[in-house]
Amino acid sequence: MAGLLCFIFLISGTTALIFETLWFRQAGLAFGNSVWASSLVLSGFMAGLALGNALAARERGRFKNPIRLYAFLELAIGVSGVLLVRFLPHIGRTLAPLFLPILDQAWLINALRLLLAFFLLLIPSTAMGLTLPLLTKALSETDTLFGRVLGRLYGWNTLGAFIGVLLSEFVLIGAVGVQATAWFAGFLNLFVAAIAFRLSKQFHKRPLDKRRSQDRTDPEKASLSSSPVAHYLMAAFVSGFCLLALEIIWFRFLMLFVTGHPESFSLMLAIILAGISFGGFTASLAIRRWSGIAQALSPVAFLLGLLTVLSYALFSFFLAPFNNSVISQASDILRIGTPLMFPVSWLSGFFFTLTGIALRRHIDSDAGTTGSLTLSNTCGAALGAFSAGFLFLPAFGMERSLFLIASLYGLIGLLLMRLQTHISRTAYLSALGFGLAILFFPSGKMAEHLLAPSQRLLAPGEAGRVVAIREGRIETIAYLEQQWKERTLFYRLLTNSYSMSSSDFRSRRYMKLFVYWPLAVHPNPKDALLISYGIGSTAKALTDTRELEKIDVVDISPDILEMNDIVFPDPSTHPLRDPRVQVHVEDARYFLQTTDKHFDLITGEPPPPELAGVVNLYTREYFQLLYDRLNEGGIVSYWLPLHAIDAESVKSILRAFCDVFEDCSLWHGQWLDLMMVGSRHAKGPVSEARFRRQWEDPLVSKELSDLGMERPEQLGALFIGDANYLNGITRGVWPLVDDFPKRIQTTVGRRMALVQLIDRWTDTTETRQRFLKSELIRDLWPENIRKASLPYFSFLEMLHRLWFGFRSQEVPVIADLHRALTESYLQTLPLWLLGSHADFERIISEADEEVLDDPLVQARIGMRQIANREYDAAAETLSKVEDDAKLAADAFSYRIYALSMAGRTKEAKQLVSARMTQFLKEQPKKAAPPSLSSFWSWMKKNRGIDPFSTGTN
Repeated sequence: MAGLLCFIFLISGTTALIFETLWFRQAGLAFGNSVWASSLVLSGFMAGLALGNALAARERGRFKNPIRLYAFLELAIGVSGVLLVRFLPHIGRTLAPLFLPILDQAWLINALRLLLAFFLLLIPSTAMGLTLPLLTKALSETDTLFGRVLGRLYGWNTLGAFIGVLLSEFVLIGAVGVQATAWFAGFLNLFVAAIAFRLSKQFHKRPLDKRRSQDRTDPEKASLSSSPVAHYLMAAFVSGFCLLALEIIWFRFLMLFVTGHPESFSLMLAIILAGISFGGFTASLAIRRWSGIAQALSPVAFLLGLLTVLSYALFSFFLAPFNNSVISQASDILRIGTPLMFPVSWLSGFFFTLTGIALRRHIDSDAGTTGSLTLSNTCGAALGAFSAGFLFLPAFGMERSLFLIASLYGLIGLLLMRLQTHISRTAYLSALGFGLAILFFPSGKMAEHLLAPSQRLLAPGEAGRVVAIREGRIETIAYLEQQWKERTLFYRLLTNSYSMSSSDFRSRRYMKLFVYWPLAVHPNPKDALLISYGIGSTAKALTDTRELEKIDVVDISPDILEMNDIVFPDPSTHPLRDPRVQVHVEDARYFLQTTDKHFDLITGEPPPPELAGVVNLYTREYFQLLYDRLNEGGIVSYWLPLHAIDAESVKSILRAFCDVFEDCSLWHGQWLDLMMVGSRHAKGPVSEARFRRQWEDPLVSKELSDLGMERPEQLGALFIGDANYLNGITRGVWPLVDDFPKRIQTTVGRRMALVQLIDRWTDTTETRQRFLKSELIRDLWPENIRKASLPYFSFLEMLHRLWFGFRSQEVPVIADLHRALTESYLQTLPLWLLGSHADFERIISEADEEVLDDPLVQARIGMRQIANREYDAAAETLSKVEDDAKLAADAFSYRIYALSMAGRTKEAKQLVSARMTQFLKEQPKKAAPPSLSSFWSWMKKNRGIDPFSTGTN
């Protein structure tokens, strides 16, 4: 019986963690994934557990056949667990009318979330709270040592939870989906219940245990105070508080070094659960050899504080081999996560069991003891998780929070020392060790760790600095300022270890395209919704559009919104200060479910879908919410990042999008940042004047030009494919849906298929043909602009070669540059091909005389003059740079090109001849002549300037 009880309790722990994972995932669909919503759902779940613990604490001999009751509880968990997973996603829409009147009253809506979460999770969570006390009572019938029983059951159940985390995240959800995983867990609960029912029949046949009288005479009792129950319960409460707070802090800390994939969080949780499990097993084994083990409570508490400090202090040692690279492999996550979290977790499981042993000496009931212990521990854990996220991290930061929690462990040790009539040498030594750890706490070490993500993005010698770091409620945020000539070139926003957004010209190009594209083809846009604010570029494009009357911004992070003053220090240009803007700090799905607003334009750039908690913003059900919130004729533009997902994942997202939007289409943004577009029965085309309107606005047209969209015709050249094409390439592909979130996979080991897909999408010959044949383009594009767009596909091909590296000897940069200069009126594309851009130009335009005299500045001025077709001026400017060793070669080359373009070919040949003559004199007589570079090969073929033919023999 003992072996079977442990076995089924292990399975019970597995199903419990599977269900918890699924409930929190599904609750996010119903109540949102904001920090408040997630915390309140967790609080509701913990409240249910606490209720079960409280019922067990008041058992007083009422559970005559605990195994039979346990069987019924497992049945209840299985049935209610499956039903919750099935119906939770629909609750959000069902309750939307209830939430709508209080949508902007945060305190009221959060109270309602807590209440609903508690009642929805009441049956399974209360049942889970009762299981450990019941089986402790049952197993105690065969084992006279309560501590050994508690440690065994606690260890096996937590080990089951460890298995459940890995099984659900790495196997089940990906293989069979969320709903089928719930059914699998439910059937396991039925299996456990069936075995428990069979065992319950044997329970009546066993004689009454004699253990309680034995416990009364246990020699351990002599060393303990006569009324320490409150102290032990307080110790259980504080230890639960500390461990759950540490879990939140550890996860946040590790996210500075580890990719934020769901698998990463599962591995980190698995480390903690494994530690707790082995702590329970260790205590169970130890009590067999040491009957007075409860006397070790205070030393263990001090050791918990010591290990909290020590694991943090030694973390740099375990991190060093990775050389500040982002860690994504499971083995590497275990290498840095285990030494940080396992020791404290293991000792926490040991401490929990020891607290139960000590408490049992003063409570007559096994179930009552376990219930009281788990009630205190659960309440502490709930408060610890809440306090860490909402109080400790925002107010104190990670380092001081670790110090505070270590100190709390020390307070537990002091509290427990008061209960002992004789304090051992071990207690004094552990207290001394703890005191030394607190005294020599490595304060200031966190400053180095917080800079790690930024340092990855700064090459040695680059002018950049971290201008702000905030440890917020959701993530650790850093702003990195990239400088040029001691002035701001752009800002980069980092969340945890991820470079989330940037205000550089390439990022602004695709972010603002989300606005420029739909506004070109919509006849009369008035209301817009932006999902995910980021660094504010898309919001700025919206507020720069004068015809928009209302702009709603939804973002889950208040800290990101508050810190954006760094990018927009002038309130008159800050998007969030625009009177038309209304900000909602909320989860996007929850907002879409509960709002009654409709929009002409919805644009979204959430974090990439491979990050934890984000996949729900790329599924078919979510895209349906977007569609439902559109006005008739409204348009959705949405980010599709290709940076870290494989080809099948990309197709799965496209399939989901096209399942909702019949007129779906795909467009280039920049490099691996694409844009999906769909509408609710958009009709057109608009007039040519309407299409060109943005290019006639002085404010918007300047930014359009800076971002490489100087003419309206260039917009069409960004076309990749419409619904006919996308339906073709995604035929047979399963769409990304809420039930199968694991259809998003990273590119590790599967990169080639994505490369092939990108090759097809950057083939402008094919995209141009699809543009010509597209019914969508005929419906939305004015005819004259449609025809005028065709030549610009070849210019986009130049941009692909520049950004994707598709450069060959046959098409050197100078060849693309010459075509752009001679076959178009474009200025931005030539400037990019010359290695400069508008952000440099902005700094140059504001520079003083000292900066303007800098050779590098002069070189960029010369490049701008070439892009402007001011060839004589460019030749003059570049001649001033030829004395700079680093710039001389390029400056001379483009000076010669500028002279040839200005009709001064003879002068150019003379300069080349003189330079080659000087070069040959300086070389050893027997040295082989240098070969022609791609630049000079092109110059020889196309401009008649050959360094070898114009020099001496």
